[in-house]
Amino acid sequence: MLAYILNRKIFLLVVINVFFIASRAQNVDSLSTPKIGLVLSGGGAKGLAHIGVLKIFEEVGLKPDYITGTSIGSIIGGLYALGYSAEELSEMNANADWGILLSDKIELNKIVMEEKYESNRYLFNFPIRDFKFKLPSGLIEGQQLNSFFNQLVWPLPRQESFDSLPIPFHCMAVDLIKGETVELKSGDFVESIRSSMSIPSVFAPEHIDSMLLVDGGMTKNFPVKEVQKMGADYVIGVYVGFKEDVTSDDFFSLTRVLSRATSLSGINDARDEMKHVDLLIVPDLGDYGAADFSKAIKIEKKGEVAAEKFRQQLKELAEKQKNKKKITKIELPEKIRINDIKVENQKFIQKDFVIGQSGLEKGQYVSNMDMYKAIENIYGTFYFKKVTYSLVKNNDDSYDVILKLKEKSQALFNVAPTYDSNLGVGLTTNLTLRNYLVPSSRAVVSFKIAENPIARILLNKYIGSRQKFIAYSLLNWSLNQLPYFVDGSDFGTYDRTFFNLGLGLKQSLTLNQQIGANLTFEYNTFSPHENLRRYFQKEKFKFYKTEGSALKLYYRLNSTDNIYFPEKGMKLDLEYKFNFNMQPVISNGNEELDKEIFPDALNNFGSLFVDFDWYVKPFDFMTLNLGASAILSSDNRSSPNMPLIGGTYHGSDENHIPFIGLSYAEILSRNFIMSRVVADFRLIDKFYFSVEGNFGFESKSSSEIYEHLVTDLFSPSIQGFGAGIKINSVIGPVRVMATRNNTSNKWHWYVSLGFPF
Repeated sequence: MLAYILNRKIFLLVVINVFFIASRAQNVDSLSTPKIGLVLSGGGAKGLAHIGVLKIFEEVGLKPDYITGTSIGSIIGGLYALGYSAEELSEMNANADWGILLSDKIELNKIVMEEKYESNRYLFNFPIRDFKFKLPSGLIEGQQLNSFFNQLVWPLPRQESFDSLPIPFHCMAVDLIKGETVELKSGDFVESIRSSMSIPSVFAPEHIDSMLLVDGGMTKNFPVKEVQKMGADYVIGVYVGFKEDVTSDDFFSLTRVLSRATSLSGINDARDEMKHVDLLIVPDLGDYGAADFSKAIKIEKKGEVAAEKFRQQLKELAEKQKNKKKITKIELPEKIRINDIKVENQKFIQKDFVIGQSGLEKGQYVSNMDMYKAIENIYGTFYFKKVTYSLVKNNDDSYDVILKLKEKSQALFNVAPTYDSNLGVGLTTNLTLRNYLVPSSRAVVSFKIAENPIARILLNKYIGSRQKFIAYSLLNWSLNQLPYFVDGSDFGTYDRTFFNLGLGLKQSLTLNQQIGANLTFEYNTFSPHENLRRYFQKEKFKFYKTEGSALKLYYRLNSTDNIYFPEKGMKLDLEYKFNFNMQPVISNGNEELDKEIFPDALNNFGSLFVDFDWYVKPFDFMTLNLGASAILSSDNRSSPNMPLIGGTYHGSDENHIPFIGLSYAEILSRNFIMSRVVADFRLIDKFYFSVEGNFGFESKSSSEIYEHLVTDLFSPSIQGFGAGIKINSVIGPVRVMATRNNTSNKWHWYVSLGFPF
C-alpha cells in the first residue's frame, strides 16, 4: 500500500513538473516579442568569450532586453548595455594592453618631478600604521582599470537607476562588512562594475557608501534570478566560471586552492541558477585560465564558436524581435562645464593640494582627455594608492566633479638590497613620511648601509594657492673608499667624505620640468690610506678638508618613460654652482704637501654642469640613447670636491660623471666634456644586449676645453666602449658589462644587481 502511494506521488510530481515546463515554453512561444534576459558570468580572462557570443547575437539580429553580470561579465555586459557594439568591444579587446590595465603602473613621464627619483627604487614596500607594518588589502588597486573605464563612459554622470541605460543592467558584488550579496543597480557606473570584479587578494576592495565590496563571484557568479526579476521572459546564460569535472590534480598551486575555496558558495549557487536558464552557452575553455589575458583574441573566438552552435535558436528569437528599436549609445557631450569640485576621503592631504595638482578650475570646460590628465596629475604625486572621479549633473547642464581619493599610508618603509662591483654590497633603506611632520609636506630619509655608506634627508613643504612651490631643506652625506689613479694606474686608496646641509626653493613648471635654487654649507674630505701616504711620502698626512658655502641654481627636465630602461623622452640637468668662503683644513703633521694638489688657500669659484640624454626607438627591438655631459669651472686648482669621472655606475652621487671604459673615479677633474651613444637591443622580453661608446676631453681649464673643441673636435683625448647584458628583473636592473678605453689594454668588468641608491 505504501509503495502504491509513493508511486502515485512521484507520478504526480513528474506530471506537474512536465506541465510547468511545457506551460512555460508555451508562454514564451506565445509571446510576439519575448523579453530576453542575458546573464554573463565571471571567470577572469575567460569572460572575454562573452564578446564572441555577442558577435553572434548581432549577426542574427538578437538584442537583449536586460543584462546582468558578475565580475568580467559585468564589464562586458555593462559596456554593451551602454550601447557599445560587439565589434567595438572586440576592437578594445584586441588593442588593450592588459599588462598595464591590470596593474597600478605609471610611466615615469606622468610622475611629478619630486617623485621621479623615488619611483621604482625599492624591492619591498611596507606601509606603517599605528607604528606597525601593514600588508595591503590587495595586490592591485585598479588605478589603470578605473581610468580606462572612465574614458569609455565619459561623461556619464551618476545614475538614479541603471534601468535607464539603453539596456537595463544590474551587476553583483559582495559586501565584506555585512557579509551580504549586493545587487548594484544605481549610482556610479564605473564604481559598480569595478566593484563586481574586485577579486579578493588580487584587487583591493571598492568602497561605495558604507559598503566594502569585492567580486560578486564569491556568492553570485551567475545572476539568473536577478534578470528574471528585472522582467525577462526568456533567459540566455553564458557561463565561463569554474569547470565541473575537476580533480585533485587541478589544485596544484596555492592560488588555485584559494580561488576555489573563496568561490565555493558562488559555484554552488551557479549550479542552482543554471536550472532556470532557457538557453545555456558554455564555451570550451579547458585550455585557458582566469589570468590568460595574453590570449584574449583566442578566448573571444571560443565564445563565437560556442554561440554558433545555437545560431538557429538565436535567430528564431531574433525574428520575434523584428520590430524592436535599435540600441544606440547614450548621447553625451564632448565637453562639460565644471560647476564645483569636491574632494572625498581625504584624511591627511589638503583639498587645495589635490585640486591644485589636478589643474581643474570651476567654470572650466573640460574634455575626456582633460579629466584623464587631471587624474594622472593627482595620481602622479605618489600621495595616493588610487584616484578616481564621479560626475553629478545639475539642472543647468553643468557638472559637479567629485574627486575620490585612496591615500597611501602616511609612513612607508622601503628596502632594496643592491650590489655594485665598484661600490660593493649594500642595503638601501628608506622612510617616507607624507603630511606626517607638518601639513602639505613630504619627508624622505634614506640610508645605504654598505662599505661605502650614503645618507640623504629631504623635507619638502608645498606652499602657494596651487601648491606648485616647494620650500625644502636637505642633508646629504657619503663616505666612499676609492682608488687613487695617476695616468690610469692605481697607486693606493683614500676615503672621500662629502657632506652638505641647506635650504632651498623650487617650482614645478610642468609635470616634467622644475627650476630651483638652494644655499648650502658643505665640506669635502680627502683621507689617504697608508698605501697612498707611502706614495705621497707623507706618513703623517691624515686628511685634507675644504669647507664653505655654495649657492646653486638649476633647471631639470625629465620626460622619459622609465627610470632604468627608457625608450622615449629626454633628460636635461642644467646647474650653476657658486662656491664661496671656502677654507682648507689640513692635518699633515707639519709635513709639506704639494700645493698644486692640496692648496692652503682657496678662491671663490663658479662651476657649470650640464647632463643631457635623448632616448628614441628607431626599431621595435632597439632603443638608442644619445647623450652628453660637461663640467666647466672658473677654478683650475685641485680640491677634494673635484668631480669624479669614470665607471658605469649610475647613482645619485652629486659629483660623478659616468664614463664607460674607465674605472670608477679614475679621473678627478674640474673641466671635462663628453658625448655618448648607447644602443640596447631587446633579445627577449626584459632582456637586452647593450653596446655603448663615449669620448671626451679633460683639461685643467675651461678655456683649453673650448680650444680643443674648436681646433680638434674629432680627436678626443679619452675614448671608451663596452658591451654586455642588461636585464629588467623583479629585483631591479641587472647589468654585466665588459669595457675598455683607448689608453689601456686592460678590460674592465662591471656587474650590478638591484636598485642603485
